[in-house]
Amino acid sequence: MSFPEESRGRERRHYRGRVYSSRVLTANLWMQRHDRFRHEMSLLAVGWGAIMTSKVTELTTYDEGRQANWLESETEKRYRVLAENVVDVICALDLDMRVTYVSPSVTHVLGYSVEEALGQHWERWIDTALTARSAGIVARDFKEIKSSVRRGREESFKSWTMELEFVRKDGSTLWTESKVSILRGADGRPTGFVGIVRDIAARKRSEEALMRSESQLRLLSQRILQVQEEERARIARELHDQLGQELVALKIEAVSLAEKLAHYPVFRDRAGAVLALAERLDATSHRIAVSIRPEVLDELGLAKAVQWYAEDFERRTGISCPVESWVDEIELPKQTAICAYRIVQEALTNVWKHSGASQVKIKVAMKDSVLMVSVSDNGAGLDPRRSPDTPSLGLLGMHERASLVGGSLTVKRNRGGHGTRVVAQLPITDGHGQQERTNDGEGS
Repeated sequence: MSFPEESRGRERRHYRGRVYSSRVLTANLWMQRHDRFRHEMSLLAVGWGAIMTSKVTELTTYDEGRQANWLESETEKRYRVLAENVVDVICALDLDMRVTYVSPSVTHVLGYSVEEALGQHWERWIDTALTARSAGIVARDFKEIKSSVRRGREESFKSWTMELEFVRKDGSTLWTESKVSILRGADGRPTGFVGIVRDIAARKRSEEALMRSESQLRLLSQRILQVQEEERARIARELHDQLGQELVALKIEAVSLAEKLAHYPVFRDRAGAVLALAERLDATSHRIAVSIRPEVLDELGLAKAVQWYAEDFERRTGISCPVESWVDEIELPKQTAICAYRIVQEALTNVWKHSGASQVKIKVAMKDSVLMVSVSDNGAGLDPRRSPDTPSLGLLGMHERASLVGGSLTVKRNRGGHGTRVVAQLPITDGHGQQERTNDGEGS
């Protein structure tokens, strides 16, 4: 017997038969097709002869319902097996915030039994199983979640992720990443909430170790910069005091020698050349000493030091460098003043090297106990091809100096895209926080 071509390979075959003897065989065979019909066949074989009968019947509603129930039961079994074997804790709540399901992994992860959680109101559960701080986070976020349910169906696909510290039944704590979503029925309406709790204790330990390492590196960097400034100050003093005094003595001797050799023109001219060389050496040593650590910064303060450096920069480069300052009468912490001065130095160096600017403006002001230092040029601006994640060493140095005094540094384009602006915000009180950001890449 043949079957329609479209039904071949798509039937479910059920076979039931019995052998009564070595020569008599009876069998019943039915094949269910996808077109709501099925073939039923009966076979009687005696010896070498056989009789087969068949009929085609339409599936009844009862048969379809029984098949749908079977499929639904099998699907439920599969999902239950998945939920009960997953490592993460799965928890379901109804709209009244009562626990309707929790996976057996809650015992392994948190030490609580399934029975202890089922039926509990969520607020009682979080008071027991969360630290006070994490319980506050959950209470705050669940207000938003329930508000989202009230606002409408379109937000039902949103999820909320929180890092929460759970309290195990034995009293120990465990950091987790918990994600909450809204459960929906077949009609799309919210029916409750589902949460997945994942153990992130290992990740937290790695993050804490990384934070400790960063803190140690920051302290080391701070100490290196401090030693560097101390060494610069020492070298500047040596150049000014020791070398300066010896050069003065050399100039006195050269003048005296030139006077004694007045009647010997050749030797007198040589003595004059020695005097001129000593004066050039004196000027060079003074310039080096000032560039290493300007006396004006220690003696007259930041505003005068920035003004002096801007004038020297304008003289050396030909780039106009006006300064606006409103901190003349304010006594700044030593480290903050040094930090601001070094940031101005590095910013002006960047302008000279990269921007092609004809003017750079410096502003120094106070706002709410924060020293504001701004260096803005009219040059080429930031390179849009350069990634903001790979700033130059100069920018990194400015960021590091600002962060070490608890301040922040911003580098961004000027309005209209012409030129670059570097803005440092440095608290005049002691601080150890860090707030760094770089916009649009590297400064000019």
